[in-house]
Amino acid sequence: MKRTLALLALVLLTGPTRAGEPAPELTALLKKAAPLRPTGRDLAWREIPWHDDPVAALKEARDEKRAILVWLAGGRDRDGTPLERC
Repeated sequence: MKRTLALLALVLLTGPTRAGEPAPELTALLKKAAPLRPTGRDLAWREIPWHDDPVAALKEARDEKRAILVWLAGGRDRDGTPLERC
């Protein structure tokens, strides 16, 4: 019942809009959020060729004459648990 009332209130409060035209509240929210969106420079890490095979990573590093960053995670026993146990 509460869900139905909330949906009805949402429909009535937003008012009519033209088809294909976003609500003014949504437009204002998108305008506020625009400066916070990540740029291409912020997402440059996604372009890094990550490898899960050490042999392939080593071969590519040698071909490109680049260093390798090895990131390992695990507990004391290296069982795959990312943090130490309490």
